[in-house]
Amino acid sequence: RTNTSEKVDKTDFRTWDLHTIFKEIDLHFQNAMQNGLVLKSSPLSKFDAILHLQDGSKTYRPTVYDFIANKALEFYKTGESNLAQPSYKFEIDKPDFLGDNQLFVKADFSSKDVNSQKLQALKIYKDLTAFHLNDKDKSALVDLTLNRLDFVKQNARFNDKETIYFTTLKKLQKTYRNDKISTEIDLRIAQYYYQLATKYNSSKKEDYQFKFQKAIEICDLANSKFPKSNGAKKCVNLKSQIINPSIQLTNEANIAINKESRILVKYKNLNKVYFRVYKSNRDIEYKLNKIYNNNEKSKTIKKLDIVNEFSSVLKNVKDFQQHSTEIIIPKLPQGEYLIVASTTPDFNTNRAFATSFIQATNLVLIENKIKGNYTYQVVDRETGKPIENASIHLKNYNIDRYNKKIDKTLITNTNGFANYTPKYHHNLVEITITKDDDKSVFRYYRLNYNRNHHDNHNFTNNHVFLFTDRSIYRPSQTVYFKGIAVSQQENKSEVITNSKVTVTLRDANYQEVKTLDLTTNEFGSFTGEFILPNNGLTGHFQIDVNGTKPMGRIISMRGKNNDSRHMYGQVGFSVEEYKRPKFSAKFDKITESFKLNDKIIIKGKAIAYAGSNITDAKVVYRVKRNVQYPRWWYWYRPYGFNSEAQEITHGKTITNDKGEFEIEFLAQPDISVNKKDLPVFTYEITADITDINGETRSTSTIVRVGYHSQIINIAIADKLDKIKKDNKLTIDTKNLNGEFVAAKGTLKIYKVKAPKNVYRNRPWGIPDYQEIPQNEFENLFPHDVYKKEKEELGKLVFTAKFDTSKEKEIQLNKIKTWQSGAYIAVAEGKDKFGQIITDKTQFSLFSDKDKIVADNQFFDIKLDKNEYKVGEKAKLKIGTASK
Repeated sequence: RTNTSEKVDKTDFRTWDLHTIFKEIDLHFQNAMQNGLVLKSSPLSKFDAILHLQDGSKTYRPTVYDFIANKALEFYKTGESNLAQPSYKFEIDKPDFLGDNQLFVKADFSSKDVNSQKLQALKIYKDLTAFHLNDKDKSALVDLTLNRLDFVKQNARFNDKETIYFTTLKKLQKTYRNDKISTEIDLRIAQYYYQLATKYNSSKKEDYQFKFQKAIEICDLANSKFPKSNGAKKCVNLKSQIINPSIQLTNEANIAINKESRILVKYKNLNKVYFRVYKSNRDIEYKLNKIYNNNEKSKTIKKLDIVNEFSSVLKNVKDFQQHSTEIIIPKLPQGEYLIVASTTPDFNTNRAFATSFIQATNLVLIENKIKGNYTYQVVDRETGKPIENASIHLKNYNIDRYNKKIDKTLITNTNGFANYTPKYHHNLVEITITKDDDKSVFRYYRLNYNRNHHDNHNFTNNHVFLFTDRSIYRPSQTVYFKGIAVSQQENKSEVITNSKVTVTLRDANYQEVKTLDLTTNEFGSFTGEFILPNNGLTGHFQIDVNGTKPMGRIISMRGKNNDSRHMYGQVGFSVEEYKRPKFSAKFDKITESFKLNDKIIIKGKAIAYAGSNITDAKVVYRVKRNVQYPRWWYWYRPYGFNSEAQEITHGKTITNDKGEFEIEFLAQPDISVNKKDLPVFTYEITADITDINGETRSTSTIVRVGYHSQIINIAIADKLDKIKKDNKLTIDTKNLNGEFVAAKGTLKIYKVKAPKNVYRNRPWGIPDYQEIPQNEFENLFPHDVYKKEKEELGKLVFTAKFDTSKEKEIQLNKIKTWQSGAYIAVAEGKDKFGQIITDKTQFSLFSDKDKIVADNQFFDIKLDKNEYKVGEKAKLKIGTASK
């Protein structure tokens, strides 16, 4: 609800705005805790008659004060995201808040933001901590301390909060090691290691891999000390999550007949896996997909015919992480199969097991849809050769009013093609292909009837395009609008003249505000205006237009007489109460270069649009740090890598008599980032400037600082025609904030080593552990990459010196004799501090005279030009390095 200066109805909270509700709740909690001395001396057991009791709860909430204060904490810890925040908002920015109890109770809690819920929560934690500090039974104190540490860590705005949190836990563990409550501390430490372990990525060298081991050690220690404590029981549960085995299967849905294939196994805490292959069909697949109970699923599987059994040893380094490996599936004759993997040789469904379906067939179905017509082609899985006289049977299941029946057989021609144009929509279509003794089944297809491409040239589309003079208005302002009515038929458009239209203004509730009747002119357009109401709703308003085109009756798509004269259009805009800004704020342009750990001063200014300076305005600022890497760094990192922004500092200042202000901060680096990767730390500074009238303007700027002061950037086309004579590249050198700074260095171009074989795209990534011997893998699967290989630089083909103060372009004149394929250009120099700076970029060379596809590429396709004129011929070149 809209904020009100006072309560609309003092007794009906349903009429209060959110701020009032929060304020009232706060008032009641503060009143409830006001008589603290009496509450602290009142045992909670006196109120058992009106409490829902739980065994042992009073160990942690022994007094009435504990009960009320912890109820209050539930409210204060919920957050303030829905409330308007003052510019002096309280933040948990002191490491002492995350310290031990002695440090915490002495921490400074002073803040101008006295209504902050986070501040109130910390004050209650402080009061409760001081109250229980000298208890003989430390259960309540430790429980309180752990909850406080979790709350502060979640909301802290300072560096290294994870490290400080862990250090405090270790200190607490040492202090209370002889008390059974210490197992609750052990649990938190084990959970800390657990979270670190979940960050493990097998493709990166990290020290997270064996953190699960540390968590188990802590859990075992807790259980050995006080096995009956609550903390120990929770540690047992955490350990069971870590050591619990799991298995997942991934395989290609279709494989060649009587040829070995592979299955990807993702596993955890396993030394061996057992496989069974069963005969399957559509009914079995459908039935098993609907069963979620493992015992019921096992009963169905045991009724099937076993085709093959085999097992495989799994690599287990006892890190309790999930890993992956590839296992060879023995040859399978034509047919559909179910693969079951189990952790036990008796295939006990009470243990971890997994299932997957696979089909052995040499028939491949290729589908294309153009203008509502489905074109199918059947080809050989091994050779790609089209298959003539193959039968394609289309049939669907679960027939109802929305899913029309289809039962159609098509026969392929000499090129393996067959066509079908559906007259209705069909779901759950099963496509069965048969040729001689081979059969393949493809399920869960959908065929869509496409009305837009039906062969009826009389279909007409009438539309009104609407425009307003602005996108946002204030109440009582005038909205000027214009419309253009257009009729489209057979991809031809014409304006609709002399037609009556009804224009309706609708408010945020889609209620009609006003209506106008207008007529399109000789150009098909019309104009008008609406005066917006000066009271009532604000928000998204809309103008609708309805009209009728003056024309005869036409034949519709379905071939029946139908009136297609109707035309419609709409446009939306915002209606808001807002003030025109009276001043602007901006930061000065940054041209200077900075070093890490320097004190950086950023200057800004607030000035009125009338030209006067905005003096004594409040400035609230924040500085956030992020990490950027050179583009070549991402070549070697897994997809989806991202660094998290971190707040460095925040504060307040005021503008001087010239409207100027300064923000000072320390350019702190992220010490977890490797210096050799040439990271650039971007510091985003945002400032909110509020003048004496309460108007606020915001501005932001970015400062980039690194271990180096300059960057090199190589610009070159992705593909170069080596026959052309004007090939070149550009080298630009700038400081980290984008200003040109000259530099000298060396440019080198290397040929990238091509793969030794022609490879297809892998059906899944390289597994963590490749247990199939390389010679066997390459013999069975010659077109799949065995393991990830480093991109090696081959022959050095070009070297040149550069000096960007004299010339930025480097001509590549003698590349005609270079081998076609992939290249890497590497530019290297030094900045003014002597730090090495570098850039790398990839490009490729080609020629229309090439007779073979370069670099053993599986497929290459290109046109002779990027654009053509109508009627001009286009030349398409297709090739593969595969024989």
